[in-house]
Amino acid sequence: MTDVAARFPAIRLVAGTLCLLLCAGCTVRRVVFNDVVTKEQVNFIRVGQTTLPELADHIGAPDDVTESDFGFVALYNWSDTKSAALDFGTIPRLFFGPFVPTMTLTKTGITPEQLQVVFDPQWTVRAYVFSRRTTDEPVVWFWPF
Repeated sequence: MTDVAARFPAIRLVAGTLCLLLCAGCTVRRVVFNDVVTKEQVNFIRVGQTTLPELADHIGAPDDVTESDFGFVALYNWSDTKSAALDFGTIPRLFFGPFVPTMTLTKTGITPEQLQVVFDPQWTVRAYVFSRRTTDEPVVWFWPF
């Protein structure tokens, strides 16, 4: 038993080094674009009564306002992008130098969402809708399998 206890610091050093080497090629990224607009934030909207200035006071200025056949459309966009990668070439690069190619396995999920608010020519709300609120699965999901 004392033989294992004497080797314990060496075992910890080897285990720690292996963990560091395994994590050396790991990267995790997250990009959030704009603030999320929730249903609770737009509960104040009354079709036929709420105007664009009132909407801007409550949830901020829209990202885009376009003209359509029905009037004007204000768009509020946001997204949450998550990416994780593992480069299997990082550890061999320590021993063989820059001649080892990058061997990366990556997963990326992009979840764009949008609130669309339609206004009449007097800038009064005619309708509003969230374009994507039913699933947690990303629209674009890069994964090789």
